[in-house]
Amino acid sequence: MLAGCVAPAAALLGNALSRRPRPPSAPVPLVGPRHVSARRTVRVAAFQEAAAPPPAKAKPAAPNKEVDHVPLVKEELKAKKKVLIAQTAPAVRIAIGEELGLGPGVNATGKMVAALRRLGFDYVFDTLAGADLTIMEEGFELLERLEGLVNKRTDTAPLPMFTSCCPGWIGFVETCAPEIIPHVSSCKSPHMMVGAVLKTYFAEKIHKKPSELSVVSVMPCVRKQGEADRMMFHTPEGSAREVDHVITTKELATMCQEAGIDFASLPDEDFDEFLGIGSGAAAIFGTTGGVMEAALRTVYDVATGEKMERVVWEPVRGLDGTKEASITIAPHPEGPLHNKEPVTVNIAVANGLGNAKKLLKSVQEGEKDYHFIEVMACPGGCIGGGGQPRSKDKEILQKRQGALYDVDERKVLRRSHENPVIQQLYDDFLERPNSHAAHELLHTYYVPCGPEKFDINAPPEEMVSSVATCTLDVGFDTTCEADVHHEVCAADDGNPYPSDSEPPAAPTGLHTE
Repeated sequence: MLAGCVAPAAALLGNALSRRPRPPSAPVPLVGPRHVSARRTVRVAAFQEAAAPPPAKAKPAAPNKEVDHVPLVKEELKAKKKVLIAQTAPAVRIAIGEELGLGPGVNATGKMVAALRRLGFDYVFDTLAGADLTIMEEGFELLERLEGLVNKRTDTAPLPMFTSCCPGWIGFVETCAPEIIPHVSSCKSPHMMVGAVLKTYFAEKIHKKPSELSVVSVMPCVRKQGEADRMMFHTPEGSAREVDHVITTKELATMCQEAGIDFASLPDEDFDEFLGIGSGAAAIFGTTGGVMEAALRTVYDVATGEKMERVVWEPVRGLDGTKEASITIAPHPEGPLHNKEPVTVNIAVANGLGNAKKLLKSVQEGEKDYHFIEVMACPGGCIGGGGQPRSKDKEILQKRQGALYDVDERKVLRRSHENPVIQQLYDDFLERPNSHAAHELLHTYYVPCGPEKFDINAPPEEMVSSVATCTLDVGFDTTCEADVHHEVCAADDGNPYPSDSEPPAAPTGLHTE
């Protein structure tokens, strides 16, 4: 791993980092990642203040309702007082066509970019670049935790490590399982990382203040709206939101229809160059198992100094409720793990909160021993998010998932660490993965709220009730509508898309051989 500081990052950040707003001191310990001091304390009221959406913006919606950011976006598009920037998640491009005259699972990336420009956006960037950035930060965070375990260090964060890119999962953790907060990656989600980079590095490059930019995320997920509203997601000096507005796939489709845009006839256009390149690994972020597969491609290569022989990792693909496997890292004494013997890492993927609940129970009871766990709240992952088009096609998730796998297959770059845009960003601005600059800009902390301890044996209906009581406080909608099924994710106690095959028996323990 790289070490040390470089001048460019410090020069670009200036004194802003030291002025980043922090929670006030008081008696309740703040549970958070290592970059937020474990010794720092905050008031209970500060938790609520940090998590609640700001006033006079978008009011929290009732369960299963989307927060309407669209009027705010339309107002800014009409006023043209700011530099207007759109970014789009991978799951949007393979679903928006369903609302606009194309078939299910059609990759409409180029037409989507063209439509956003015709709506009036000055720049259109790809959230795939943010997913690659997330993998770099999350992958190196995992390596640091693994290195601590392999070498019996006591100063590293605990294992297993859970992914952090799904705000539905984060809301569930904060409300129902706050005791596992230290196990959750401190990485922001991809679109929030992009927002942070745009409001700092990019704003400086185009000679604008952060407040002169308006970043609009087009997402498949209703909860991303509440995520962007969290008060900790402001620029380092606190003057501007990192992401100003979030609209869903369906809302973008409606805006196109209202503007009279003939989507199906649009020419294909490319993303703008600054954040216009994303890897195949980033594309599969939009489906269950994709974050895990993307992370392993980078973690394995970095840990071993060699490329993973097969990029596609079948054990984590598909729509099974729970997937598990192991990967062995060969000896590499000079690598980040400093391991002289092979190291076996056990991983798991939970598809939907019902399956996450069962997986958590197995871990807490000592039945399973994992080191890295991916959780996505909605069945199928982001492709089945509450902001996606409804469909009567029972195979819609398979078609959307297949479309993302196809995007990955067609990419020349299929590993996040090989993305030249991300490499340049580290060289110019962030220094290295998990550097001080990267932590200040790309990482976050979490807010314990609700019951002190989640009763893993509680019936699903009680769990839903406990989550709902804290919905407005933490700024998250706790439900999602997934296509035909319309599940309440927290109440989904099984696999909504069952497979005929049983998952393999889970491996146990990280060990050296």
